[in-house]
Amino acid sequence: MRKSGIGWFLGVGFVAILLAIGNLIYTCTRNDGEKYAQQYIDDSEYVTLHIPQRKSISYEFDHIVTGVVMNSAETVWTDSITFYDSSYRKYFCVLVIEKKRRNMGRQSSFVGDDISYRKTIRARINKYELNSPRYGSKANPVPVLDFDYKIAHFQNDKNSKYYEYAFSRPAYYKRAVELYLTYMMSKEEFKERFEKE
Repeated sequence: MRKSGIGWFLGVGFVAILLAIGNLIYTCTRNDGEKYAQQYIDDSEYVTLHIPQRKSISYEFDHIVTGVVMNSAETVWTDSITFYDSSYRKYFCVLVIEKKRRNMGRQSSFVGDDISYRKTIRARINKYELNSPRYGSKANPVPVLDFDYKIAHFQNDKNSKYYEYAFSRPAYYKRAVELYLTYMMSKEEFKERFEKE
C-alpha cells in the first residue's frame, strides 16, 4: 500500500512538472501584446475596402495553443476571412480572434455572412500593415481586426433571451489586438516594430 501511494505522488508530481514546463514554453514564445495594443490602435486608420464576389472570399478556421492544463489545452481561436481588394491591389484578412468559443456557433460565420453580402466595408487597419510591402500578399494578407459590422441579435428558443455577437465593439477590438500581437505576430516582427531600443 505504501509503495503504490508513493508511486501515485511521484506520478502526480511528474505530471505537474511537465505541465509547468509546457506552460513555460508557451509563455516564453509569446509577445507582450497587452503593453503595445493601444499603440497599435492609435496607429490605425479607417479605410474603405471593396469586397469581391462571394466565391472569391476564402474562409479558414484555426486555433493557436496558448497553454496546457491537466486534461486539455488552452487555445485562442483564429478564424480568418480573406479576400483581394483590387483598388489596393492587396489581400486583406478579417480576423475573428476569440479566447473561448460561444455555445451558439462560430462568430466568424456571422461575420463572414455580413462581409459576403456587401460591396464595401469600412475597416480600421494599422497604417504600417496597410502600407508595408511585407503585407498584402495571399500568404501574408493585411489583417483587419475591426470593421463596421452590424451587431446581430439571436434568440434562444429555450429561455427567450437575446444574445449579441460583440465583433467590432471597442472592448472586443482592443482584446482582439492584444491577442493578435501576443500570439499571431512573429517574435521578430514584434521586436522590430514595438521593442526597438
